[in-house]
Amino acid sequence: MLGGFAIIYDGKRISEQAKKSSKVWRLLHYLIAHRHKSVPQEELMEAFCGDDMRGNPGSALRTMVYRARFALTKSGLPYADEYIRAKSGGYSWNSKLNCDVDSEEFEALCKKAGLEPDDERRLELLLQAAAMYKGDFLPNTAGDLWVMPLVRWYRTMYIECVHEALDLLEKTGRIAEAEELCAKALRIDPFDEVMIEHHLCSMLAQGRNTEALEQYNRMESMFYDVLGVSFSEGLRQLHRQIQKPEVISGIPLEDVLNNWVEGASFPGAYYCDLGLFKTLYQIEARAAPRSGRTAYIVRFDTKHEPKAKDGGVMKRLGMLIPGNLRMGDLFTRSAPNEYMLMLFNLTYEDSKMLINRILRALEAKHLTKVIGTQIKPVRPIM
Repeated sequence: MLGGFAIIYDGKRISEQAKKSSKVWRLLHYLIAHRHKSVPQEELMEAFCGDDMRGNPGSALRTMVYRARFALTKSGLPYADEYIRAKSGGYSWNSKLNCDVDSEEFEALCKKAGLEPDDERRLELLLQAAAMYKGDFLPNTAGDLWVMPLVRWYRTMYIECVHEALDLLEKTGRIAEAEELCAKALRIDPFDEVMIEHHLCSMLAQGRNTEALEQYNRMESMFYDVLGVSFSEGLRQLHRQIQKPEVISGIPLEDVLNNWVEGASFPGAYYCDLGLFKTLYQIEARAAPRSGRTAYIVRFDTKHEPKAKDGGVMKRLGMLIPGNLRMGDLFTRSAPNEYMLMLFNLTYEDSKMLINRILRALEAKHLTKVIGTQIKPVRPIM
């Protein structure tokens, strides 16, 4: 039931093929989820025969049960005609079957872990439970009203399970396992900031600061694009920790410089966070009177981001900006609805041409009407 529906018997697997479940499969979902009771016909008719209520819902339900039995028998499962029982004005999944349901086992493991006083044993139970959670409860039926609260229930249980397991893994120094658990959990819930923090910390603990910084930037962009919000203060503090100077004492200067070179995998302009962008602006303002070079700050902003299949105007801008700037230029996502650029050694007219080039690239997506632009020179500190 977790991550998709399937019935497995003696190695033989029968599972849904379509992304959206048919009524026959949805009936099986319901009966198995409520397998410890007989479900009244009225309850099933209300859940699955809503379109036929004005006709003969009882007949529609009987047809659906027949089709479900036929589908199970056709699949080759043994004694398939005995899986669904008619009893006392209702139907039930045969309670005499020796049937294991992963969602029930997952919940039992979580509860058992909560009662376990020993940290080591509790951690193993939590890891077993986390491994069993392959995805949300009945994802192909998630639109059904009875499924929605169970999706939330099991996901909340999973997130709490992972949070506690991560604390224990880090406490015992099992950092690589913590990172692996985070990676899986973030595929299920990519917006859980606690897990994002654990994931970044696990990379830091293994000395992979550059990878942690790249991951931070990816996740922050996703928060902007999907939720329209920035990270919490706690994650921003962690970001500053990621950017702390690495230990280079005693390392040959040539090796240090080689390690600092980005390489050819980062073409185009340089992306940095807003804090670093501000620092580089201040450095440029200090150097401007002596260097004699010009620098302009450009802001792209929108107050009404459209709903677009490609993720909207800000996502599209984020894809266009680096390729339309030079490697020496800078840009940052300064807010959910804006980008800022720092352009070097260009005239005002050339800067305007560059802005117009980016706007023309947006015209094909009909997004230019919601974009505002501003351009100002870096103010030298005299």
